[in-house]
Amino acid sequence: MKKIILLLSIGLLVFNCSSDSSDDSNDSNNCPKPNGLNVYDLTNTTAQFSWSTNVQSSLYQAQYGPFGFSLGSGTTLTVPEQYAQVEDLLPQTQYAFYARVFCNSTNDYSNWAGPFNFVTLLDNPYCNNPSDFSEGLYPESVTHNSIELNWSNPSSDGSQIEYGLQGFTLGNGTTQVEPDFYDQHATIAGLNAETTYDFYLRNVCDNVGYSAWIGPVSVTTEDVPLNENCLDPENFELNQIYTSGGSDYLVFVWDAQNGENTWQLSKSALGTPAGSDAIIDTSYNPVQLTNHTSTGVVYDFYVRANCSVDGYSDWVGPITVTGP
Repeated sequence: MKKIILLLSIGLLVFNCSSDSSDDSNDSNNCPKPNGLNVYDLTNTTAQFSWSTNVQSSLYQAQYGPFGFSLGSGTTLTVPEQYAQVEDLLPQTQYAFYARVFCNSTNDYSNWAGPFNFVTLLDNPYCNNPSDFSEGLYPESVTHNSIELNWSNPSSDGSQIEYGLQGFTLGNGTTQVEPDFYDQHATIAGLNAETTYDFYLRNVCDNVGYSAWIGPVSVTTEDVPLNENCLDPENFELNQIYTSGGSDYLVFVWDAQNGENTWQLSKSALGTPAGSDAIIDTSYNPVQLTNHTSTGVVYDFYVRANCSVDGYSDWVGPITVTGP
């Protein structure tokens, strides 16, 4: 990283040579324009413009834009000092700026001085990047319309997330600011079901801009549940299958999402819909089924939550089992 910054700094010096056209010999304006244009405190997204003048004034303007932009098409800042702080630049991008001064003696602005050309850095030496950016670890971290994200190494000034459909370009997504330094996690809501999104994260460092973006973390939302008031069980598994004392045993286990304590299991012929054959009510998790298979016969097993007055969740499965 130090090598990259050094190379960029050297490139910046070369890039700026003879870029400040401060010769007033051809100016028709009697108000002398500024000189000594320069850039300080350069980061990946911020810069401070500065200049000098030979007149007393309390009003200046700076105009900046992408390298080669035409005066009048850039962004203009009006400031009371001989410097201007600029934010929201793009990393590793060429820019140029001009400056002019308001002369009280002529009641007019001077001609523009410049351009002064510069290149933003790839990273911010004053703002550390976050790390360990990932989706949440718990089953409920991803639903049909929300996703929980976690990270480490936040800034005391908060973090910023930008997201959009998978493959979107940074700068064109939706931004969500997380000002709480201590949580180090965020829930992104209002998403579409069965859709893959890309998420990027950067730290916010007040007065010195932002860290670099890290990501993307790509996550796909789940299907729309049959019953949004009764969430589907997660991690449905066949934990054990064994024969003992002439009996066959199947042990199923899953994770409950609603705090419910009753469920239904479905046993049906291979390839047939859940609930089309035997339905087994249970208040156990794990649950042990005894002698529910026949030798050589293939079955599909499903589970769903019973949320009492809120009804049932979707069926989750199948787990396909062949009788011993």
